[in-house]
Amino acid sequence: MSNRNSMMAVPRVEKRLKLVPPDGGWGWMVVAGAALSNIFNQSMLSLFSLLYGDALEAMGHNTKGAAIVLSTMLFTTNFGGPIAGAIIKLTSTRFVAVLGACSCTLGILLSGFSTNIWHLVITYGIFLGFGLGFIQNSSFVAINSYFKLRKSRAVGLANVGTGIGQTVMPHVVRYLLENYGFRGACMLLGSLSLHGIGGTLLIQPVAWHMKKVEEEVVIDEKIQLLEDKHKNIVIDKDHKVNGESIYQNGSRISNNERENGLPMNGKNSSPNQAQHKSIFRKIYELFDMSLLLSPRFINIIIGTALTVTSIQNFSLIFPIFLQKVASLDKQQTANCMSAVAIADIIGRLTLPVFQDKYRIKARMMIILTSIWLIVVRQVLAYQSDLTVLLVLSCLYGFGRSMVIVARNIAISENCRLDQVPAAVGLGMLSMGMIVPPTGYFLGWIRDYTGSFIVCISAQNALLVAFLIMWVPDMIMIWFEERRRKKKNVDVVEMS
Repeated sequence: MSNRNSMMAVPRVEKRLKLVPPDGGWGWMVVAGAALSNIFNQSMLSLFSLLYGDALEAMGHNTKGAAIVLSTMLFTTNFGGPIAGAIIKLTSTRFVAVLGACSCTLGILLSGFSTNIWHLVITYGIFLGFGLGFIQNSSFVAINSYFKLRKSRAVGLANVGTGIGQTVMPHVVRYLLENYGFRGACMLLGSLSLHGIGGTLLIQPVAWHMKKVEEEVVIDEKIQLLEDKHKNIVIDKDHKVNGESIYQNGSRISNNERENGLPMNGKNSSPNQAQHKSIFRKIYELFDMSLLLSPRFINIIIGTALTVTSIQNFSLIFPIFLQKVASLDKQQTANCMSAVAIADIIGRLTLPVFQDKYRIKARMMIILTSIWLIVVRQVLAYQSDLTVLLVLSCLYGFGRSMVIVARNIAISENCRLDQVPAAVGLGMLSMGMIVPPTGYFLGWIRDYTGSFIVCISAQNALLVAFLIMWVPDMIMIWFEERRRKKKNVDVVEMS
């Protein structure tokens, strides 16, 4: 070692306690609660035609009326995301989750008393829509705050509830309609939805379960002298992360804790500054609109919206394609759809484990599975043999599951923990703005060309556009990380 390097001061290292998420523990109860709520609430998205089809026909409405109700519900669900994020900042994730579950129960229950289409727009479209939006945002935020290393696995398990609901609930609805009629079925489904309230009550503040770990921190001598000079000044603040109180009792917070979303003591603005903020500034901060200043964040939420749009539109035309193009009967069509659902559940259970084991980022998983979906769907568009269609249905469901699991994780990976509620809400809002017009355009392509192959190719084109948006950014991130690692190695060698 050179004399120059030997004369350099050896950095001082100090052991400090750091609060970290439990990455399990009560977090698994939160996952179970989210899954329970998804079984009885999120599954309502796929039950609309089965449950309300005859009722709409009796009201004198057919496809157009169903589209009005469904469009209202989907728009309200996505629009409810940012509102849920703002309420989480003001209250807590548990409050928003319970509020959403109650809204879902009320919407399902009251829909049974509908006598015209506008009653369904209010009950199913607005009450259920807002409830689903609140549950989606708050349950993910809760799971995200409890898990770090096994986040994908936890989100996958919570989403398994949706797959179970989509597999089991259609049979339950058919039985209830045959034995209790439309109104009785809605009342009993509303009663089942009450289990969702019980599930959301399992969401406890993560502050109750944070673990203390010891880490070594390199101390900057100048900062240490400044802190020693003012060591008698103690500031006690009640901070909040995702709406949950974190009491620091005057202790210092490391930079790593701040990166994980924990604010630093003394960072809060003074009361006088808060009073002089305009209403627009307060709204700007409440909804964390500063996230939209980041081109990378905008790229991410638009990309996830494109993938969701492509998947939703394929799910819409898939049963029609099977019957009209592949000439399958209803039982064979149901078998293919069941294959998609079962493979989807398997994917939600296995792919996140693979992702956690090899530390693959959520954005990279979405890119890989999107390529998978493009190939599978393009091949499927030219098939008519039942066996081949069953195999491709399984492959499609398996790949689709990872996009559904990873979309919110991809958004949360690129913001601070305290920004996650707003970030997820803005992601949902982007879907609400992109899905309807793009879905209408894809439908127009199908009607204009009269070809399902062209329509499926257009849906795949959305995924190609998504890849064009994301792949260059991921390459840039890779170079940035490589440059940062090289810089750290040079610093270590110099010391």
